[in-house]
Amino acid sequence: MSTSVQHCLLAVPNLIFLPPVCHNIRRFTILLGFVVILSVLPTTSPRDEKDLHSKQVNSWALKFGSDIGEASAKASCLTKIIESYAKMNPAISVNWSDPGGTFEDIKTYIENTLNWKMRALETTAEATERAATDNGNEKLEKQAKYLYFNAKKMYDPREPPDSDDDDDEDDDDDDDNGDSKEDYRPIELEHRRTFDWPVNITHSCVHVPTNVYDKAPTIVDGIRWSEEITDVFRNNMAVDHFLSWQYFCSSTGFLRIYPAMKWRNGEKTDMYDCRLTQWFIQAAASPKDIVILLDGSGSMLGLRKEIARNVVLTILDTLTDNDYFTVIRFSADIEYMSPCSEGSMVQANDENIREFKERLSNPETINMANFSNALITAFELLQKFHTSGTGSQCNQAIMLITDGAPDTYEDIFRRFNWPNIPVRVFTYLIGREVTDIQEVNLIACNNRGYYTHVTTLAEVREQVQKYIPVMSRPLVLSGTRTPIWTSVYADISEIRLTDWKWEERERKQIRNLYLREREKQREMDYSENQVMEFTADEENATDLDLLSGGSHPTTPEPEATRRAQKKKIAHLMTTVAIPVFDKRNYTVRVADLLGVVGIDIPIKEIIRTASLFKLGVNGYMFIINNNGHVIYHPDLRTLFQDMLKPFYNSVDISEVELADENDTTNANLIMKLREEMIKRSKNRQTITVRMHFDNLRRVVTRKNLYFYGPIEKTPFSLAIVLPEGYGQHRARGQKQIKIQEEDWMTYFQGNNWRVHPDWVYCETPPKLKEPYISPEDVIRNLLTAIKTRQNFRWRAHSRTPPIYDSMICDKELVQSLVYDANATDVFSNSSKTVKYPADNEEKLVKPFGIVTTFVATRSGLTRFEDYRTEEEKDNSTEKPFYELHTRATDELFYKRAVDYYAINSTAFVFSVPYDAGTRNNSLVTASRAFFLGDGRKKAPVGVVGLQYRHSTFAERFFNITSQCKVSSCEFRCSDEEHACYLLDNNGFVVVSEKHEETGRFFGEIDYTIFDSLVSYGIYNRVKVRDYQAICVEIQPQSGPANFLHTPFSYLKNGILWLWGQLTMLLVQYNLHSWWAGEWVAAMDYSYYNDYGFEDESRYGRSLLNKTKAEPCIKEVELYEVQTTSPKPLKGKLSQCHATQCDKEYIAQPVVQTNLILLVVYNMCPCEPSISTLEPKKVEQKEEEKCYRMKHGLPRKRPDDCTNYHPGEVEIKQCGKGSSTNASTYLQLGVLIFIWFTKYCPV
Repeated sequence: MSTSVQHCLLAVPNLIFLPPVCHNIRRFTILLGFVVILSVLPTTSPRDEKDLHSKQVNSWALKFGSDIGEASAKASCLTKIIESYAKMNPAISVNWSDPGGTFEDIKTYIENTLNWKMRALETTAEATERAATDNGNEKLEKQAKYLYFNAKKMYDPREPPDSDDDDDEDDDDDDDNGDSKEDYRPIELEHRRTFDWPVNITHSCVHVPTNVYDKAPTIVDGIRWSEEITDVFRNNMAVDHFLSWQYFCSSTGFLRIYPAMKWRNGEKTDMYDCRLTQWFIQAAASPKDIVILLDGSGSMLGLRKEIARNVVLTILDTLTDNDYFTVIRFSADIEYMSPCSEGSMVQANDENIREFKERLSNPETINMANFSNALITAFELLQKFHTSGTGSQCNQAIMLITDGAPDTYEDIFRRFNWPNIPVRVFTYLIGREVTDIQEVNLIACNNRGYYTHVTTLAEVREQVQKYIPVMSRPLVLSGTRTPIWTSVYADISEIRLTDWKWEERERKQIRNLYLREREKQREMDYSENQVMEFTADEENATDLDLLSGGSHPTTPEPEATRRAQKKKIAHLMTTVAIPVFDKRNYTVRVADLLGVVGIDIPIKEIIRTASLFKLGVNGYMFIINNNGHVIYHPDLRTLFQDMLKPFYNSVDISEVELADENDTTNANLIMKLREEMIKRSKNRQTITVRMHFDNLRRVVTRKNLYFYGPIEKTPFSLAIVLPEGYGQHRARGQKQIKIQEEDWMTYFQGNNWRVHPDWVYCETPPKLKEPYISPEDVIRNLLTAIKTRQNFRWRAHSRTPPIYDSMICDKELVQSLVYDANATDVFSNSSKTVKYPADNEEKLVKPFGIVTTFVATRSGLTRFEDYRTEEEKDNSTEKPFYELHTRATDELFYKRAVDYYAINSTAFVFSVPYDAGTRNNSLVTASRAFFLGDGRKKAPVGVVGLQYRHSTFAERFFNITSQCKVSSCEFRCSDEEHACYLLDNNGFVVVSEKHEETGRFFGEIDYTIFDSLVSYGIYNRVKVRDYQAICVEIQPQSGPANFLHTPFSYLKNGILWLWGQLTMLLVQYNLHSWWAGEWVAAMDYSYYNDYGFEDESRYGRSLLNKTKAEPCIKEVELYEVQTTSPKPLKGKLSQCHATQCDKEYIAQPVVQTNLILLVVYNMCPCEPSISTLEPKKVEQKEEEKCYRMKHGLPRKRPDDCTNYHPGEVEIKQCGKGSSTNASTYLQLGVLIFIWFTKYCPV
């Protein structure tokens, strides 16, 4: 140091007497000090301030994530469980899962099960033909009374009489028909595991349709001789213990069912007729192309028009997915009833039939009928389809519905149909007072058809179905008996969503709502145009909740939607059926169909035998038929509320396997998969698809592996689907339990464990009066049997049903279960291992608000611990988590945790109920998957999880976000200037300062910011289409004012009616129609008040809004988090307010979780936009709908077609013409005329 500097420093205390040189050094030192001070002071620039805030947010996320992640791992015993698996002997191994071998294994199980049913069916068919041949010619004496069990006239003497509407209505009908209480027979009914309601396995019972007289000699004789096949039914069930309903449907109309059961019908009126079922029609005749010609001339008015319309509707009901059809109305010109079918025929699927039925609501009748033009059009259309290779390429027919034809049109038939007669012609003569009977009869008889005369609405169903036995003649003569398999369908006890059922329910509920409000003397403030909107959750809501818009005081509280309720499911099945032929000797040549025998195969039975546990988590299977329609798929959603959706059994596989549209290759691969499956090819594909969960609220984009091939001897194809990556490997570890190394029961002590309720670990044959055995008791019984050296067998492939001389168990599943129970025994209180230190509850459970911990494994085992006090358990109104979620790998918490492992292998996946903001006792559920293996060869073994009290969870979050170690304490989540949220990986709010926002999609709070998060790549937007949706829309109001709006339409209708009556007079000389009042049946009563409200102004017009529920396509935008970066994101909405201010936010992933910490600056008062996850209807263009209707999707025709036999020319039966009955009034007039001419001469 220089001398001058030393001198100055020494002189600092005496600043007054400084030398001049020291003043310069003094100034420099002060300036340098200011620079140093300024360099260490915090910056005041906004950008640097935001950087500090970002660091603070990062610190919060790190602190909260570490605390909650470590607590979750420790409380759920994650480390101990993983270590336990590592120490297991034998050691668990992770190997290639062999998807091809798994596919063959599952396919073989399914094929064997279906083959057992087909063999039983063949036995029944042969026995039925023998019974008819040996005993069918015996006749009962006229006075003899044959006793049998009528399914509608049975009662269990041990139970009180039913008081439901169905029975009351049946009783009334029986009384009207002259039946007495003597016709009712007692029978004891018991529950059996394989049936949904009580049965009697000793007897069969009989169902006779309402429109068939059950005391007719032909019916009674058939019931008598068919009683013999009951023994065959019993023997079939003795061989195959899991056989479901067996039955024989006679061509005369009665149905014999085994086992006996009391008839159950979804509707009040029993309209069931087995001859009109899909399985009967498909078995009775080969596929067909049908052109329906509906007479639309001016004479087809009133009752005739209504009868004709119902004949067409009933014909449509007899068509199956393998048929093609069109409906043409003809008068002076022809009109295709659906413009989309112009010049073509369409497949007879549910969607197309519904379209035609709606078009037939009020067909126009005008002018004279041009039969020649109609017949030529029909023949040309059928020829075009035949030569082009389209349509069914089998039977072809024309259905002519008319009230009379002036000619037999032999020139047209000679030109198009004779001499080979490839097209059958069936004629339906409509009306009581008709004259052109012979012509209509000859048209049918000359063209291998059948003629029927339909005079009343009551006989429509019976008369229409007479064409089916005629179509079956080639089949009967050839003796060909090929099993058919139906599409999936629901039991008759299920209620269908139809227009009239919806209107009936709506009418009833609105009336009840009105009466309740009137009784309470309360006025409701409804908007003028209130629209009833339905969300995915409301599909299972009650009718009253939906119709009242959820605003009625008696509507359940929001948390009720999360409580344990027995969710209604549809009991789906497919039927295998074959025809049986009448082989009795007759004096004339006949080819009569005796009937059809069938066996139901519940879909749950197919699933039961398929061993789906082999597919692992997020793996599944599906089955489709030759039309590409789904027989089974986990995303097949059949119900809307508690009613079957209209198109539930014709859902296409391309409508449930949703390709990722970001790459068009995926959509092409889905269609390729579909095409190869319906062609019964065997192959594999890798396709990226979009999978939705949780009632269309969550989505994941996943690359799946598809292995598929045909199910032999059926029209079905099977596919198994595995996630790429972890789905290709399987963790295998089993205990050889037959070797009594130790007491296996040790690992199943207590009651804090569950097993998958749908998987078959072990089974015994079903028995009557069998007490309920829980899945856990099945395991206990097995382990007890092992301990006591009792015999049991492992399940194996077999071409014959197994003999249950002992318990039969699945070796892989059971031994994996025991292995997992041993490995996870560290979790259980009953274990010999000490689980926690003594003060663990004080360190974890209480401070973190832990309610439940659990672990679920690959073998379906779930262990749990409930930390609530006994008082809390008793006061709880909800079932605990571990009672609701026992399906392990099939539970959403398990699937989400395994999927999220690829994004963050150390993360717990958190979620809250969607209605968490409406209650104060919500829980936060967290789950984390643990994998075993090395490198890419890893497989999920299980998932650990726990539940937190939401209040404690949120409190801990806000405590941590109130700390300020990095920045000043002016930046905290509790400040009014900031709003803090925790969002999950799908954008739902887990924690918010406003409790009512908890559980909601963040887009409902501030979509503007959420959309910014999407644009920055935090979330990915995924569009999902729902092809199984139901749209509920308000219908236009009708009332007395409509007449004032459209008086000319009524004048027009009156003139048309008068013209029709004049035409009938001139053509038929039928004066009866002038005053018979037939036209009344077709009148529109829409001007009457639909609900009978005498004071609609008091309660609002909105109560009167009529709606219609119909199938539609909906689309929803869902979101999934992208691969997250540990760095915070600083975003802003530029100049989003009139003041030109920017709204800023910081988004930071929370370590060890699936959460995003979002901090929003509230200083800029931008108005947020709102967006919900409510699916929106996709409006389809008419051109698209027509193209889909005309062309459809590729399909495979049934292999068998029997449409011709040379022996049919010897059969002369083609229907009988009714005798021409003159009008009563006309006869009376003639008599009066004769009397006057005789006694009053001019």
